[in-house]
Amino acid sequence: MNIEWAPYVIGPFYTLLPKRWRANARQGSENSLVRAAMISGVLEALVALLLLSFWFMYYLSTLGANYSAFNLASTHFAFPSTELAGEAELMTFAVHPLTWAIAYFGIEGMLRTVGAFATGEVVGTLPLYGLEYVWRRVKRRRAAPELPLVADEITPGREGCDIRIASCRQREGWKYPFTLRYAGAYFQVIEEKNLGVGPRPYLYALRRLPAGEVARGLKNYDPADVLKPIERVQPI
Repeated sequence: MNIEWAPYVIGPFYTLLPKRWRANARQGSENSLVRAAMISGVLEALVALLLLSFWFMYYLSTLGANYSAFNLASTHFAFPSTELAGEAELMTFAVHPLTWAIAYFGIEGMLRTVGAFATGEVVGTLPLYGLEYVWRRVKRRRAAPELPLVADEITPGREGCDIRIASCRQREGWKYPFTLRYAGAYFQVIEEKNLGVGPRPYLYALRRLPAGEVARGLKNYDPADVLKPIERVQPI
């Protein structure tokens, strides 16, 4: 969508996703994503505050009615004062699991807002990270056998990138704003795709490092370095 306001309408929901889920679909520029993440965090905190208020009123009104009925029906025990009954109601509300869940999302929203403002990092919501972790574990168990090792293929870029690198292996850490040094120039990873077919199914789009932007994760790149995989320590 080429509408200026689209990233700010879709973006707040989009930034709730884990980074891996955002890798194959970009919504607007990185600056607009950061602003969308701040909007998303503020909205999350406000929604949590509203839910907590409604939950508080509903829970205490229901619990208060139950305590009143209990006091009238009980012959062995009754609250000596309304103040003590009120303290008991607040205590049971504070330790209720739903109260903790709503409060968590409120705190998470505030932390996401502060994180986006202070560091420019776009962080999704924790429950979706948990879902994404489970999905990766299940997917890994069903993964196809590894492809033969072949050198990377580099082609000219298009649609906003300068070069594309096709690899037979998924490159660990090749996420925005990871930067490579190749042929005397610096290139920043902006997109990753898994085509799922061919000898080099992992496709990375890179652009020249913009002027004034700090390089992160700098590495000298050789298209043949995938042929020299790091040996993993075998268990004894």
